Amino acid sequence: MIYLTGDVHSKIQGHWEQKIAGSELDASKEYLEILKKYKISCTLFLNGKCIEEEYEKVRELLNYNVEIGGHTYNNFGKMNPVKGYINRKIFGCVYGSERYQKKDIDKTINNFKKINLNIKSWRTHAFASNDKTFKILKNNEIKYVSDLFGERPFEKEELIHMTMNIPDDVDTISYGQTKPENKNPFASCVKGRISAEEWFEILKKRVIYNEKNKIPSVILIHPITMKVLDNFKLFEEVVKFLKKYKCYKFEEFKI
Repeated sequence: MIYLTGDVHSKIQGHWEQKIAGSELDASKEYLEILKKYKISCTLFLNGKCIEEEYEKVRELLNYNVEIGGHTYNNFGKMNPVKGYINRKIFGCVYGSERYQKKDIDKTINNFKKINLNIKSWRTHAFASNDKTFKILKNNEIKYVSDLFGERPFEKEELIHMTMNIPDDVDTISYGQTKPENKNPFASCVKGRISAEEWFEILKKRVIYNEKNKIPSVILIHPITMKVLDNFKLFEEVVKFLKKYKCYKFEEFKI
């Protein structure tokens, strides 16, 4: 049981991957074309601001076998280390106060309604949520949230937490120091960096383990990262591997 996901951002000033590859929605279309080729579905989490910036490109994504979920309005706006530190100290998470979170979530959900989408899934940018986030999401009829790491999905207070159990791409591969401990198939993405090929081996080992033990694999692979890395060459190899298993969207999951 594979749940492949990706995060898609609006135009973020100074973001180096966007400077190389351009629109993340363009990268998402290429990503979905590869999934279509191998008959695999996925869930993509989009910033609400994408609707305002590139409305037609968001609409084009709906032509594919994809579920669209929310990913905050615009990655918390003009976030910086000082503001992030203050938010963590005062509110317990980078996302900020309950009032700010509600405003941001409401705005994101309402933007998707402009294209007749009532989203049911959510991933907070940088997984920077807390219990207040989950309460607001539940009150907005969000059913699935993917902000936590853990072995198996679980349900709590009417929310199904689609816990990620494989190191994600952007926090793990390509850049920075390589450390031996990251070659462990159960390595955390916070331990350092490994090569893209080593990350793929970890992904394969973990998926095989999960399938053997009837554990859903929740995988995060960013379209823009795969575009910048090698123009989707590694991603296509990952998809060829995943096509051996049944792949689902979050909205198809049941406890």
